[in-house]
Order: sequence, then C-alpha cells, then structure tokens
Amino acid sequence: MSCRRWPPPRRQFKLYVAIPGSILATEPTLLLKTLKSGIVARIMAIYRVDAVIVFRDPATSRRDLRLLAYLLKYAVTPPHLKKKVFTLSSMLKYAGVIPPLNLVNHEPPARLGVGDLIDGYVETCKRDRCQVYLGKAGYGYAPGGLKAGSVKTFRVSRVMEGGLELEPSSWGNVYTGYRVYIRSDLRGLVENLRRSNFKATATSVRGKCRDKITMDSNLLLVFGGPRLGLLEYTDESLYDEVVNTVPLQGVRTVRTEEALHATLAKLT
Repeated sequence: MSCRRWPPPRRQFKLYVAIPGSILATEPTLLLKTLKSGIVARIMAIYRVDAVIVFRDPATSRRDLRLLAYLLKYAVTPPHLKKKVFTLSSMLKYAGVIPPLNLVNHEPPARLGVGDLIDGYVETCKRDRCQVYLGKAGYGYAPGGLKAGSVKTFRVSRVMEGGLELEPSSWGNVYTGYRVYIRSDLRGLVENLRRSNFKATATSVRGKCRDKITMDSNLLLVFGGPRLGLLEYTDESLYDEVVNTVPLQGVRTVRTEEALHATLAKLT
C-alpha cells in the first residue's frame, strides 16, 4: 500500500483527541498562545483526527479554554469562508501566524464546473431557495430548508450566468479536518464515550511503554497539560489503558504538543 494518498481517506475508526486548555498557560502573550494553537491544529490535521475536545483541567483558565477552542475552529475553517464564519474578535488579533492546514476542502478549484465539490456558507434562506457564499466563486443557490449561518458541502449541478446551482452533498470518505468541542467535565466525557464504544487511552509518564498503538476500534486519546499530569487529578481506572509513548525521554518534561506528535505517529 502506498504511504501517500491524495485526497486522504478518513480513518476506518473514529479518532478523538482530548487536550486541556492549560496547554496555553505557559505562553505569556496572545501571540505565543496563537502560535501554539496553530501548531496543535496542524498536528491534528496531519494525523487525521476526527474531533478535538478541549477540556478544563484544574490549571485551565476560562480564557485559555475558550481561546484554544476558538483558534482551532478558525484554523480548520476553509479560508474562503473565514470572513463569513468569524466576526472581528480580539482573539484573532494574531490569526495570521496560524499556518495553513491545506486540507482538501481548503483549496477549491479556481473555476467551478458541474460535479465539483465546495464548502459554502449559507447566507440566507427564503422559502425553497438558499443563497450560498462560495468565496471567489461568488454565490450559488441551493434548495431551501438549510440553516442560515451554517457551513455545508455542495456539489455544483448547473452553471448559470447569475451564479451556480448547487445541491447538498458531502466529501464522503475524504478527510476534511476535525470538529471542535469544549467540555468541562473530563470524567463525564470519558465515561460517555466508553459507553459509546470508544476505547479511552490516557498518556502519562507513568504509563506502560508503547512502540505502537493499534486502532481496532473507535479511540479517545487523552493528554495532560504542562502544569498537571492526567493522573494527578483523574484515576487510572477511568481509562482502558495508560501509555507512555516517549520512553526514556531525554528531557525532564514532554510538552503536550510534543506528546501529540509522538503518540499519534504510533497509531497503526
């Protein structure tokens, strides 16, 4: 099997990653917090993570919780729709330093033709017709019943002089990025997902050494922050397994973004 496929496929099983908002606590300025958020966004997209869950550990401030989730959402939103989806906000002051994710749906064709897929922003809906913003491609028109203010995937069904006729569609098995959620209760999150056929794996310096992690079911990976490790405020029994993916580490502490790379690279 080739090591590279483009467009990239979704994983066979769902992959969720939970990280604390406190990963931003060590960064003293909004600029540095934005840079770190961008790094995390890139890691999640590289390894085809389906959902990022930002949770509140004892060291997470409300500001960092909201900021991390907001910047992760900004990063994964297609560039041609960002100005529609996000209003002016102080949290986006340094958004320009976030590296592009270059996901499949972030690079629509320069000229759209029948059959092309594109993500659009549903601006207005009246009766049986919705106006959809498509960035440089202008506007398209889709059947009514869609939610105004939402981002949807469309297929071009007809090219007209006054715009494009669209029909709701999907990217199918193609990976187009992660979803972002905020949760205050980590224990409740883990318990709920385990009841929903997810295996919950925690990462810790005190975990079992792992050279690889086999994904044979839906998987939730949980990471601690720079101030507190997971096992300092949750019990090991909460998880199916606790692993150490950086054995014999050469530094005193491994940062969360470093642990993300080390762990996600071991998934098979």
